[in-house]
Amino acid sequence: MEINSIKCSVGILTYNSEQFLERCLQRVEGFAEIIISDGGSSDNTLGIAKKYGCKIIKQSNQGKPIVDFALERNRTLNTSSYNWFFYLDSDEIISRELKDEIRQICSKDQTDFYVYKVPYRIVSEDLSVIYKSFKTYYQNRFFNKKCGAKFVRKIHEKISYDENKYKAGVLKGNWYVPLDIQLNFKVYKEKVDHRLKVMAEERYPFEFGEFLKYVVIGPFKNIAKLIMKFVYLRLRYKKRELPPVRYEFYKFYSQWVIVKEFTKQYFKFLKLNLF
Repeated sequence: MEINSIKCSVGILTYNSEQFLERCLQRVEGFAEIIISDGGSSDNTLGIAKKYGCKIIKQSNQGKPIVDFALERNRTLNTSSYNWFFYLDSDEIISRELKDEIRQICSKDQTDFYVYKVPYRIVSEDLSVIYKSFKTYYQNRFFNKKCGAKFVRKIHEKISYDENKYKAGVLKGNWYVPLDIQLNFKVYKEKVDHRLKVMAEERYPFEFGEFLKYVVIGPFKNIAKLIMKFVYLRLRYKKRELPPVRYEFYKFYSQWVIVKEFTKQYFKFLKLNLF
């Protein structure tokens, strides 16, 4: 560890990520430990990781899509050497302001909080535009292992900890999600199809009340919210300040996949219980 390094471990999941991994790693240079959990990349992902001195571990399901993100995140967490931990996807980056905040917190002997909410923003491919959003969204991405946090949920994983005992602080610096990957509908579709199928299978079996919740009421409410936000943002901001229209419409596809996959699982439930 370098003398002035940030005493924090960073966990990153990769699979054939050479296109954007270096951009991600450039922003976390200076952290004492970067852990790459790789799914069996066949491109130059691991070469880039070695260039930046990353610690490399293997995902549990080599060569196949991740079916349990919490499991893979926990493997990076359990491998980490430092109490402070931050996690990213390989196509994401952190702002310099966020990096400075993390450095300051990690340099102290005492801390006011053991979990921190981090704001995230959608940005353009060249990082020149931070797109406007309906509100500021946060995730608990930076935490100290002393709070006992572990990752839960196979899809849309998050950390679980004693929220009554450990209140979360709020950081100002952003972590960014560039839109270059998300604007490729083929890539977006593959990711959504896989993840929502896993989500439906995880929640199976479920009865009629849950069917209404996940297949009728939930998607209807989500579509209404998407339309409301879409109209509001385009009335309030200039076109160049907003994500491309096609990115917004991709979200409607997600709702269709929810309906399809949960319907499939519900009829599977009926077949097993009625025949």
